[in-house]
Amino acid sequence: MSPKAPGYPSRRRGAAVVIAAAIALAALPATAAEPPPPPPTPSTPAGPPPLYPVRIDHDFANPEASFREVVSLVREHYYTDAIDDASIWWAATRGLLRHLSPNEHPDLATIWRPEQFEDVSDSLQGLRESIGIRSSFNPNDGSLTIGEVTPGGPSEGILQPLDRILRIDGRPLKGLTVAAVTALLEGEPDTPVALTVVRDVQVLDLTVRREKFHLQNVLAQEFPGGIGYLAIKAFSQGVSERCREELARLTAQGCAGLILDLRGNGGGVLQEGLRTAELFLPKGQSIMRVVSHGGKISNFVSAATTTVSLPLAVLVDKQTASAAEILAAALADDCGATLVGSPTYGKASMERIFTLQNTYRVKFTTGAIYSPKGRSWHGRGLQPQVHSDLDSAALERSRALPAPARLLQDPPLRAAHHVLVHGLATAAAGAAAPAPGPSAPSADDVDE
Repeated sequence: MSPKAPGYPSRRRGAAVVIAAAIALAALPATAAEPPPPPPTPSTPAGPPPLYPVRIDHDFANPEASFREVVSLVREHYYTDAIDDASIWWAATRGLLRHLSPNEHPDLATIWRPEQFEDVSDSLQGLRESIGIRSSFNPNDGSLTIGEVTPGGPSEGILQPLDRILRIDGRPLKGLTVAAVTALLEGEPDTPVALTVVRDVQVLDLTVRREKFHLQNVLAQEFPGGIGYLAIKAFSQGVSERCREELARLTAQGCAGLILDLRGNGGGVLQEGLRTAELFLPKGQSIMRVVSHGGKISNFVSAATTTVSLPLAVLVDKQTASAAEILAAALADDCGATLVGSPTYGKASMERIFTLQNTYRVKFTTGAIYSPKGRSWHGRGLQPQVHSDLDSAALERSRALPAPARLLQDPPLRAAHHVLVHGLATAAAGAAAPAPGPSAPSADDVDE
């Protein structure tokens, strides 16, 4: 399947730098081309319409003076002296950023203290400091059921999916909140945590050491019918290069079609999402368009010289967001990829992180994102052509199974596999059909 020809100008302004999709960034692999025609969404000279309400709908006379008056009144009349200037300005800053966030994502715009940002930075690098499990907590019986043991994590080879943790460091979990259970599992790196685990009919006392480790965010498999499978759990640093390696291996083994699984992928480092798009989109092909401050329009195009050209089915669900939605939209618009699953989260905004003079970091929305064809999916999500659903817990369990068993346990995966196998069979049948013979001459034919 050949990608469509690019529909936008290809003159370059040089390598663009954008800082964040879900969070933070550096030089982008894609290039910002000269602005294309604006998206088919009405805009004003001040920029695009807001993705969510930010302007108040009532009068507020003398706003700056009124704010200062409120601060003065608080200083003079608040019932305790415990509130100081730093607390007032911190609250004002947090309040502004909360106002710039949608109700469904109140921390989209936020501020981090330096020590808090270390965790954010680790996440973007694909690092996690924990015992390396995904789990669900049942407060009724006080059990923590393991859905997945992270490959390469400290629990690998010790814990197993479906293990039920009943005690952590000797403390029963019944009656605790999710936050309290999480706090028991967390701790300093290279420290032990004792677990009481029920496995089948056995009760086991196991010890796992907390470690900082790299998450395995890319999974590749091969399915019957010459179909390759590539799952991307998050766009942490280095994911695009890992995808390049796995795609090279799959194509070398003769894969004729590819399932790209973006379910549960909430985004991450935008540049990694764009670099992954470049694995499929040839040079000059549009990846996304961004409308930013003042109505400036940037068209980000691929700078790739070599790409993978295979029939594509892209698996998405309600947790597919941000950079993952950008990738899915680009592949649907430019490569004719079939989207399979359930509607995506619906985040078509770009956030940027700024470092303040006091070394705190602040993040807020700096752009509205559109697909190569000018579509916005914000608040609605990308709509799959083939609808099929699987809850996140069942998805994690199925990912631990071998390929044939996964097709039985994962209906969306099975649907994507069918789309590709059926498409390949139809194409092969068309190619094998004999060419039509010459038709008999008619009275209108002229031999010159």
